[in-house]
Amino acid sequence: IDLFGERGFKAVPIKAVAELAEVSPSLVMHHIGSKAGLKSACDREAAATFKKVKTEAVEAGAIPPGLMFDLARRSNHIVLYLFRAFVEGGDDTDALFDQLVEDSLDYTARAEALGLVHPSADPHARAVIFLVQGMGTLLLHRQISRHLGVDPVFDPPEDLLPYMSAIVE
Repeated sequence: IDLFGERGFKAVPIKAVAELAEVSPSLVMHHIGSKAGLKSACDREAAATFKKVKTEAVEAGAIPPGLMFDLARRSNHIVLYLFRAFVEGGDDTDALFDQLVEDSLDYTARAEALGLVHPSADPHARAVIFLVQGMGTLLLHRQISRHLGVDPVFDPPEDLLPYMSAIVE
């Protein structure tokens, strides 16, 4: 996940993955089967981690306004991996996004049951839009920083007033 997030899927040879794991390339291939199989395993792990963080927030009884930013700070490697995957695109990435949407429907339904979010006329559409907006903000954080003087990925939430004010307005 770290290597793919840093360099992109196409730029990372199996040999680099094996070196990082301190095993032989043939052992990686034996357990995973192919580079595509390795990416699929990484997709599943990234989606599971993303869901875990969001579900924990719901179960704690509150959804912090800066949850996506908190996720970016605590799980930067997962966020970077997801963005690389979405930039590179493809059928596997479509399946990854579909999984994130399905997971979102689960934890958002739980949040509705707990009274943390309002019910939606179209939960699926809400899930898609929230994921796209949240990830788009993180993906374009540099542009936000250039124009608003605050970085929603790296600045603390208390410094994000110019960003939050624009959203609320």
